[in-house]
Amino acid sequence: MLVYWLFLAFPSLMALVYPANAGPRMRRPGQDYAFALFLLLYVVIGALRYQTGGDWLIYENMYDEIRLDDLSFALTFTDPLFGALMWVSSAIGLGLPLVYAVCCYLLGLGVIRVARQFDDPWMAVVIAVPYLLIVVGFGYVRQAAAIGLVLMAASSLVRANTLRTGTLLVMATLFHSSAVITLPLFMFSIARRRKVLAGVISVIGVALFLLVLAPRLESFQAGYVDADFESTGAATRVAMGALPAAFVLAFYKRFRPEADIRVFWLMVAMANMLAVAALVLTASSTAVDRLALYFSVIQMAAFGEFRRMIGGGPGSAPLIRMVLIAVAVAIQFVWLTMADNSSFWVPYRWLIGQE
Repeated sequence: MLVYWLFLAFPSLMALVYPANAGPRMRRPGQDYAFALFLLLYVVIGALRYQTGGDWLIYENMYDEIRLDDLSFALTFTDPLFGALMWVSSAIGLGLPLVYAVCCYLLGLGVIRVARQFDDPWMAVVIAVPYLLIVVGFGYVRQAAAIGLVLMAASSLVRANTLRTGTLLVMATLFHSSAVITLPLFMFSIARRRKVLAGVISVIGVALFLLVLAPRLESFQAGYVDADFESTGAATRVAMGALPAAFVLAFYKRFRPEADIRVFWLMVAMANMLAVAALVLTASSTAVDRLALYFSVIQMAAFGEFRRMIGGGPGSAPLIRMVLIAVAVAIQFVWLTMADNSSFWVPYRWLIGQE
């Protein structure tokens, strides 16, 4: 369990060391290296874990199936890019550690790139650690990679790089087909600049749905909906996204002056509200729980822009950061000690030394 607390301690310390307004236009000395070190630590911890994470056995079995067959089988056995990654990793003999390393890299890089767009980037990283990076990153590997790519796509909106945005969204969908649900979140931002390209991406989204997601709907429905499977703690996790979403919507006038990225985050906030309604109305809390993971990133926006949204002056910044860090610590403590499924994550086991 110590490794998780040390991992949270790193961005918490950085949040206290680096002042606010350290966004992409105000680089602080050493901050680039600090972000790079944080990403490296996350990749190492994620790649070298052993039987740690909720879906560990599922990915082991998936890897065993793929390594015994050819690339064409891998592309159709699971989501295409993830299947290709597993096949390549098996072909060069690096096994699951390389798969986990790549997926953690994609998620970690997405978190950092988005965080750097906010007023208080390290606070955005702090709140990402307990749930997004540890629980999702180590438990839902394919979807974690897709979320990372979606976050990178969001960060590209600031630079008005629409082609990169579209490419990253396509890659996210090919890593986990459910990522197609995020495409509407981007359309309003893209349409502000390029209506034709927004239409093209929409067409691509429909094509991806028909070619990638639709063939898997039957298994998705059997696994989540028809089984009426209740995901333990789904209401709590959806609420973890809904509360910061409500905060962002309440203070939306003070939230991010950059039009394109601001529109995206407001769409994410509203999607969290829809997830709450879906949780009440649908028969499967697991389906809502898994899809709402894409919207839970609103926590980063709320923490990264918290001080600016509430209007706190420079003198209040240290106290605000300490309070928000305490919230992140509380979330991690509750998860590690009280969550029904925490035994899959605790204790953390290193791959080194295992037979």
